[in-house]
Amino acid sequence: MQDESELEYAKMKDFLSFFAERYLEAEGLSPEKRPIASLEALEKKSRKMAFNGLRQAINDCVEMSFHFDHLEVEKLDSQLRSRGIVTLSELRRRYSKGYAKIVKRGQIKSETEYYLVRNVLDDPTEKAPGERELLERLIASYGAA
Repeated sequence: MQDESELEYAKMKDFLSFFAERYLEAEGLSPEKRPIASLEALEKKSRKMAFNGLRQAINDCVEMSFHFDHLEVEKLDSQLRSRGIVTLSELRRRYSKGYAKIVKRGQIKSETEYYLVRNVLDDPTEKAPGERELLERLIASYGAA
């Protein structure tokens, strides 16, 4: 199990590095205050604290990305996938409270929610059993409304 969590940590760290280079304002930050440098300093103190910090940073990236239009998400997912990095859509599925609410509610209420579900569905990352069918039903129901 330890190896699995280390692999997950490495995948999320790769995502943070990629995302930070493109979307996080680092201008004016000293090199040691930049996201990956801060994370690596935390790793030296406590791996558990670093993992918690990384999860929070990923959460922040997911929240920050909600204003992205669906074409930007598709482009970013494609770039990430081509580098073997976990996609934004997959991380949204895992960490997004908004996505969890849609699934729990069983209904898409807005165009923003529609594109969130659409991007998760279109992402080739393996879904939980029945999740793909649920997402397809949600999209079909929204389209019929």
